[in-house]
Amino acid sequence: NSIDHLTMAEGNMSMSDLLPLVAAALNDEAAADAAKELATAREERDTSHKVEVLRAINDGDDKVYEDGETIVYGSALFEDGQYHPRNEDDWKIQLNKSRNICRLEDLRDCHICVGGGIAIASLDELSNESHGWVNGDETDHPDLDGDACSIKIEFCPQSTILTFFIRGWPEAEWKAVMEEEDAYAEHDIIPFLVENVAVQYPEAIVEFKSIKFSAKKIHGALKRLLSSKRKEVVRADRDRRMAERNWQEVVEFVESYLQARGILSEHHQTRMILGILWIKGFKTRTEANDDVILRFIAACEQSPGVFDSDDGEEVFTTLMQYLREQFGSDQDDHMEES
Repeated sequence: NSIDHLTMAEGNMSMSDLLPLVAAALNDEAAADAAKELATAREERDTSHKVEVLRAINDGDDKVYEDGETIVYGSALFEDGQYHPRNEDDWKIQLNKSRNICRLEDLRDCHICVGGGIAIASLDELSNESHGWVNGDETDHPDLDGDACSIKIEFCPQSTILTFFIRGWPEAEWKAVMEEEDAYAEHDIIPFLVENVAVQYPEAIVEFKSIKFSAKKIHGALKRLLSSKRKEVVRADRDRRMAERNWQEVVEFVESYLQARGILSEHHQTRMILGILWIKGFKTRTEANDDVILRFIAACEQSPGVFDSDDGEEVFTTLMQYLREQFGSDQDDHMEES
């Protein structure tokens, strides 16, 4: 205690001299206590926001022991997830690997938990609607190597997908399983892994990699658990990727149509057509947009100087003339500047 260090060696000091030191010591203690309380509150808050894969240890029967050990194999904060890069209807959370090792034979004891330990899905038994499959080396996780096999489990009707790796299962063996149609039933994949693979390869271990939720199923959590800034960031990232993918579909549509028509256009001609489509707002494929795009390309075909010219300036002039005829002269300045 800081106060204990104010000894009688300072006895020649007056009470008024000691008061500031006492006040400073008390302030130091109050600050330290406040810091501890803040750290505890932050830890409790993080625990309640975590998504975890854990294992509850008991003596093997169905009783629940409140003092039983709980082992966490992978965890992450819910708000650290992001909309899936290839499917914006999914919220994907990459799990941080813990120092605990999960043996394949213990897979049935594992649960997906939220809120500090509330199980939302269990690997002990899958319902008839739930299923899983051996993905092998087909995964979007960059750290998969030849020593690991990717497994996916989809829990229905929640549409929650758990991805994990199995290490210690020889590549030749899991490839043979993938090639054999009747190697396992998809809704019985957990018994297959525990009762067959784990028995053959008792040293095999599991690494839990990610959990994917259907965004529609967790709409409330996305609204309440993400800060305003985090929501802004993830939504902007999602919208950007959606726009990029939509535009790429338009590009491929135009290029494939030109090829099907036998039009071997120069690079600047295709770019010019796509640029005008972009400026005019035809950035996604819909039935109405496709019709306009095809009519636009047909008009270009009938306009001398578009597909029969190697001069980029001539192509631009011809397309500008088409736009004036279609949209009026008030579009000239905006289009030329763009």
